[in-house]
Amino acid sequence: MLFNAEEVGLVGSAKYAADQAALGTQIVGVYQMDMIGYNSAPPPTCEVHAGYSLDPVVEAASVQLATRLQEVAAIVSPGVEKPQLYCSPEDKDKAQGRSDHSSFHRQGYPACVFSEDFFAGPSPDKPADENPNYHQPSDTVANMDFDYAANLGRAITAAAWVTANL
Repeated sequence: MLFNAEEVGLVGSAKYAADQAALGTQIVGVYQMDMIGYNSAPPPTCEVHAGYSLDPVVEAASVQLATRLQEVAAIVSPGVEKPQLYCSPEDKDKAQGRSDHSSFHRQGYPACVFSEDFFAGPSPDKPADENPNYHQPSDTVANMDFDYAANLGRAITAAAWVTANL
């Protein structure tokens, strides 16, 4: 499923997740990608967000998805550092409620979002590798690191495959 423009209110994912919950659809996990193409310098870093402080059961299941993603990333994308894991409350997951995975959390489904290194942390000594072009006219394919994006795509695809085959 593809969603767009979450900045205007997560409209598409909120509707889809609510519809699936109303139908009683079993969803074992949602892996979402957001901002996967910018990397300023080696080593390539990335992060996975699973925080959902409103429901510890949903968060625990989401952390399982995120941990699986970390594990398979080491195998299929060895050129990328281990994805930094954010959850709540200790990591104060700044992506909580901010991307399409949140719509699934609100409906009781485990979900995580995988992205480039946007936030500082989770340890205090880890700076962010923020994209200076984020939401700017200069945010074009000219600023993409295609090998990096492919590595992140491979990792999330492998995690989804493993999850589907458990």
